Amino acid sequence: MRKFCLLISLVALSDLSLFAQQEIVRVYADNSNQVHVVFKNNHETAVAGENGQIGIDSVKISKDGQTAGWLALYSDPDQGSQLAGTLNLWRNDKIVRTFQTDQTFWSWSFYADAAQVAYHVGPTHGEHASHCELHEIVSGKLLASWEGDLDDPHRPQWTKGLEH
Repeated sequence: MRKFCLLISLVALSDLSLFAQQEIVRVYADNSNQVHVVFKNNHETAVAGENGQIGIDSVKISKDGQTAGWLALYSDPDQGSQLAGTLNLWRNDKIVRTFQTDQTFWSWSFYADAAQVAYHVGPTHGEHASHCELHEIVSGKLLASWEGDLDDPHRPQWTKGLEH
């Protein structure tokens, strides 16, 4: 019993941060399109690229360093350029949420301390109004949708991190 109490005391006094996820400092894709998540302690985790993925773009790391996201790029069969077809959100050693579009992602941002994500999707050419959505990351639930001009100073607050 004495050894058990000593063990409990040592655990209570130990640095509990060892059990928490380290801060993410960098995300990149290698030549085989595997995505690498690099932590502050130099630990690195590889995430397999998606089928048909040719790269990543718009990598973002949340302010607390616990969540990362990126757009998966695919070839556009009609124009030979790249399309951002999937938004991937990664936390706790796994992709926790993906969002897909039939058009292309133009921009995205974390919102509400990385509990939510906002994004702007649309056609590759001829967009008349920006279509933006706000989703909860944990459930994927759509919280708000807006169409309008991203240069409008009166647009919703959650769209302020989005671009054309």
